[in-house]
Amino acid sequence: MVAPTRVALSIIVSFGGALLAPLLQYIGLSLAFPPTVIGLILLGLVPGVLCRAFSPASISSIAGALAGVIVWLMVIFQPVGDGLVRFVSANLQVDPVLTYILLLVVMAPVAGLVGLAASPPTEEGVIKAALEQGEVAEAEAPKEGAGAVAGVEAAEERVEEAEAAETVRAEAEEAVAVEEVVYVKCGFCGEPVPEEAVFCPNCGRRVRP
Repeated sequence: MVAPTRVALSIIVSFGGALLAPLLQYIGLSLAFPPTVIGLILLGLVPGVLCRAFSPASISSIAGALAGVIVWLMVIFQPVGDGLVRFVSANLQVDPVLTYILLLVVMAPVAGLVGLAASPPTEEGVIKAALEQGEVAEAEAPKEGAGAVAGVEAAEERVEEAEAAETVRAEAEEAVAVEEVVYVKCGFCGEPVPEEAVFCPNCGRRVRP
């Protein structure tokens, strides 16, 4: 919903745009640029930018223009005679007063179109965009899932390799422990003799009963 202050400001600007050309001509002030064009730009652009919706922009533009036309006809009542009004009046073969009013009326739908173009996204548009983003995420999800599975498999392989290495190391330690032999001195020749030996391998004498 458009704020009332925006609508009120749009009506005021539209009123000023509709009354600009007649007022300048009434006070005898001439511009290098046709004042009617400036007024039409105010009528068609400002309400659309302020209201940002078709209906409020159109209504505020036509309301301001109507108020300006009433003041013009009741207070000033002097036909607008700048270049734009003369050109349109000559081509349409319409009275300048009616030509100026028609130009003001045409600006109402223009303001609505500007407001429609400047309007924020609707709730339906936001929902549609969210659904589209969800579809893109779902399409990318299988790729991410495949990457996660590959990562888990690689981790399992590393664990298996570590367990195998630990098993080999334990077996090697057991083999070394088995191969360790304790030696004692022979009581006869003094040479080292395995502790479990019965005869000395050097002198041949019995070292164990």
